[in-house]
Amino acid sequence: MPEIILHGASSFLGKHFARRLYSNNIPFIIVARNKSDLSVWENLQGIKLLRYNNSIGEINLNIESSSTFYEFSWQGVFGVDRNDPSQITTNIPLIISSIEFANRIGSKHWIGIGSQAEYGNLDKKISESDFCNPTTLYGKSKLISGNISKELCKSFNMQHSWLRLFSVYGPDDNHEWLIQYLIKKMLKNEPIDVTKAEQIWDYLFVEDISDLLLKLSNSGGVGIANLGSGNGIVVKEIINIIKEKTGSNSIINFGAIPYRPDQVMKMEADIKKLREHTGWSPNTDFETGIQKTINSLMVKN
Repeated sequence: MPEIILHGASSFLGKHFARRLYSNNIPFIIVARNKSDLSVWENLQGIKLLRYNNSIGEINLNIESSSTFYEFSWQGVFGVDRNDPSQITTNIPLIISSIEFANRIGSKHWIGIGSQAEYGNLDKKISESDFCNPTTLYGKSKLISGNISKELCKSFNMQHSWLRLFSVYGPDDNHEWLIQYLIKKMLKNEPIDVTKAEQIWDYLFVEDISDLLLKLSNSGGVGIANLGSGNGIVVKEIINIIKEKTGSNSIINFGAIPYRPDQVMKMEADIKKLREHTGWSPNTDFETGIQKTINSLMVKN
């Protein structure tokens, strides 16, 4: 039976997608660095876990064919790392070796995760036809990687999907982005300094991404496509929703933090291409997703 291959299963998206596959009894193989924490999968029956030291190319995997290769791995996603030279020197070779490995094991479809950072600061609802002008090495290396993956997959006769992800949230996030930060502070009733919070951002619940990834495996390559909710929400509204649902007494100091000179005020995805290609639409409304995220953090605390 053809196998699904996951690289980056310890990432936020990767671990949620692995759980979805496991719960649906869909066979898959995890490939990962030796240092990746995948203890949750190590003793589960039916899970094949293959390790490597420096490059995925070290793995000697002999299978007749794999249906889809999912690439979730990327080094340096925090803001402080987004202009580090390793964005180019580490991540672009990582993407190339990933596709070469997928080709070697007979994958029919390679799926990678891009970023809205590839567009730069457009302050509008963004479609795939918009001009890309990334402002960070992170955005530039994602853009280069997306274009390289397109051409490599074409040369190997593999289907190709590069999903430019906007903002994602949900339980068990690896990083303390805005929503996780706000929930944790409000659960402790701590004061919070924020901007005027007039920004309009596009947030997609992580479980909806797993739904999309499953559909994409069956629908073939979409090429370069935006991945978001398709609906922006004002940051001030996000703050108020979290405050109401946590029942927090936190004092919110709006305007205490100035906007950055390059502040993105509108970041919203046009997801028409992905919707038409797969028939997928997000199923989780924002308030439901926030409640699930709050519940998960309350259990941890």
